[in-house]
Amino acid sequence: MADTGSGIAPDVRDRLFEAFATTKEDGMGLGLSICRTIVEAHGGRIWAEAADGGGTAFHFCVPLAENDDE
Repeated sequence: MADTGSGIAPDVRDRLFEAFATTKEDGMGLGLSICRTIVEAHGGRIWAEAADGGGTAFHFCVPLAENDDE
């Protein structure tokens, strides 16, 4: 997923996926931490990088499931 916002501030980038890391006044800072937990529980990884033209792009990958029918 990508947006065209102002991007992620350098002081937030290192703790982006940590619990309770937020830049919002009313945010709890759990959303990306929960996403990371789910993706990693499925053997994957999640990351963010600067998007072309501004903003931030979030990526994740998980391994393909094995087919039990074979």
